[in-house]
Amino acid sequence: MIARKYGDCPSRLIATFRNTAVIALFCFTSVLAFALSTNTVLGQERLGEGQSQSRTSAKPAVASYFSTIVDSPSATTKIPLPDALRSLALGADPRDKNELVILQKQQASLSKLLPLVTVNLQHGNTQGSGVIVSGDGYILTAAHVAGKASQRIQITLHDGTRVDGESLGLNRNEDAGVVKITTPLSDPKQPWPHASLGRSNDLRNGSWVIAVGHPGGWQSDRPAVIRVGRVLKMIDSTMVTDCPLIGGDSGGPLFDLEGKLIGIHSRIGVDVEENMHVPIEVFYNNHERLISREVWGALPGFQPFIGVAGARDEDSNGRCLIQEVGRDTPAFRAGMRSGDVVVKFDGNEITRFQQLKDAVDSMVPGDSVWVEIERDSKRMRLRMIIGSKN
Repeated sequence: MIARKYGDCPSRLIATFRNTAVIALFCFTSVLAFALSTNTVLGQERLGEGQSQSRTSAKPAVASYFSTIVDSPSATTKIPLPDALRSLALGADPRDKNELVILQKQQASLSKLLPLVTVNLQHGNTQGSGVIVSGDGYILTAAHVAGKASQRIQITLHDGTRVDGESLGLNRNEDAGVVKITTPLSDPKQPWPHASLGRSNDLRNGSWVIAVGHPGGWQSDRPAVIRVGRVLKMIDSTMVTDCPLIGGDSGGPLFDLEGKLIGIHSRIGVDVEENMHVPIEVFYNNHERLISREVWGALPGFQPFIGVAGARDEDSNGRCLIQEVGRDTPAFRAGMRSGDVVVKFDGNEITRFQQLKDAVDSMVPGDSVWVEIERDSKRMRLRMIIGSKN
């Protein structure tokens, strides 16, 4: 029809096609932009013969964790993965010298970025590592590093700058904890440098990974320490790698070869080259509970313990009466004895034994606390070091 209409005028025919295409493209992009801006997908639903009704259906929301999303384009650490390393990222061995050289270059590039998001955390005598995962300052770490909920944390950034933070929720069953930077940004347009979130479910045995941390604490003459290793195995909700870790690395980040965060250092195994990490999916699965300051569970070897038994409620007269103190326990070493009444624990009023139990459960082995007791109508203050029950 167009050829017959314009006869032998190819220039007019081309112009018509061009104009038609431009109009069509403009219409398409306008509709697409509208759909994206309203977060909907437009469609038609046939109701009957000769009848139709417009409808809208919501687009699937992108999962958000700790104020960011997986593989966020604004993250600091992600770099492209060369095609030559794709098989290594999934657990293959380097086939030749060329792949080893490419692997080394990739690791060298990442070593300049990963320390920028790795921080040192400290409260009292406890210190460890963590990793910033969002521009507004969420930090993922190990539960035993964060300690307890709503605790003030001192955070040292990669350049030595110190800022304030506060612990949020703790999943002690799997050693996952969250801290939030409370110091305001000096420039709201310059967010905190943060790691790109990845997926630990995509890893395979043999996958190459990079561990970062501040062993021994932050040091002015040494950036965060980087160690390269491989995934050895996945056991339930624990990832095991051969990246050597030592004291102070706990809570630090584990990255894949693209610079995506895939785990958090938890503890060292029997062998120094058999180290355990919390997979990032544990944080995703418990995201809401963690940011709402919920605390639950107990990690083997990190269950707080003082070694006392309380009298029955009917025998306590509305007090926290200690019926028994085990020998060579934290309570015994602090000077507590059978018949004592606990009045305060770590500054909190105690009126029932269950309150004392809950207060102890909120502590971390190694914490030092003041316990106020009554004995023979006299008040006493005891200094107690929280122990652990395996």
